[in-house]
Amino acid sequence: MRKILLLIVLLSAFGFYACKNSSSAKSGVVEIIEDANYINGIGLEGSNSSKTEITRVLYPFGQSKNTQIWKLAQWGSRFDLKDAKRVNGDNGITYSNSGKSIAFKAVDGSTQVTMKMFGSKEYLAPRKFGENWPHILLEQQFETPQSVSNIETLYFNLDFRLLFSEMKMSQDSFNPEIHTTQFTVYLTIQNKNQSSKAYGDFIWFGLPLYDYRYDEIAEYAAKDLGKEDASNKFIFSTASKSIYSGSAKNGNWIKISKDIIGIIHHAFITAQQRGFLKESKYEDMYITTTNMGWETPGTFDCAIQYKNLKLTAITKN
Repeated sequence: MRKILLLIVLLSAFGFYACKNSSSAKSGVVEIIEDANYINGIGLEGSNSSKTEITRVLYPFGQSKNTQIWKLAQWGSRFDLKDAKRVNGDNGITYSNSGKSIAFKAVDGSTQVTMKMFGSKEYLAPRKFGENWPHILLEQQFETPQSVSNIETLYFNLDFRLLFSEMKMSQDSFNPEIHTTQFTVYLTIQNKNQSSKAYGDFIWFGLPLYDYRYDEIAEYAAKDLGKEDASNKFIFSTASKSIYSGSAKNGNWIKISKDIIGIIHHAFITAQQRGFLKESKYEDMYITTTNMGWETPGTFDCAIQYKNLKLTAITKN
């Protein structure tokens, strides 16, 4: 259930990556996610996934001369953060409007991020199948993709808690097949072998934190469909129990520290079994982007808070 939000970026980046030697990853410890504390600012994108230009730069910790690595997408939203004021609130520096908000606060050497979505304001009527839905997603494209076959361990670390999640549509209108709100961390696993016929092909790899419909989120593996601009690529989202115990619904802090490289290999095999990546080898695949945040294809008000974000690779050579 993904937008094509990164597909255009990925396609435009192929020429850039063609100039780089993707196999030249250095051995040792590699922090894949850069600027995890958002010090360099965040480039704000609009509400149309086919127009990915930056309309504003958000600087939660003061203006930086460095290039912004992060982008903030607000696909499908009726409300644009480009005119939102920078306000110092309880959750830190906050940018908000009627439909959503995002806040950044320095906490114990990390940056705590609070992301809220107000579906009660975004929707004028319950969403129908095929209609767009609002997003608030932090995205990053990795300048030096890491080969998954060259990674010994890949530790994903994150502390998070659900602040609230409330259905604002009638029970009679609610259809769990098309209505929910969910917060997922996604990676794109992409063929970067320039000699491969399938160069550029990719899958979505998901690490689910929360879904309104479930106490415990099951593994999900299917083609990306649901609306006009869907990517038609394979989505593999692992079961929540494979990265943390219990349910996010109790609102307690949940600490994730998990080696996920084996899950990525399983996702690759599953994709091939389902008819995707058929012309790709595991050795062709690299971690190229990430995005994380709320997708709300139903009338829900919701908020999540996270900190200590890291994705650390221990390479083989």
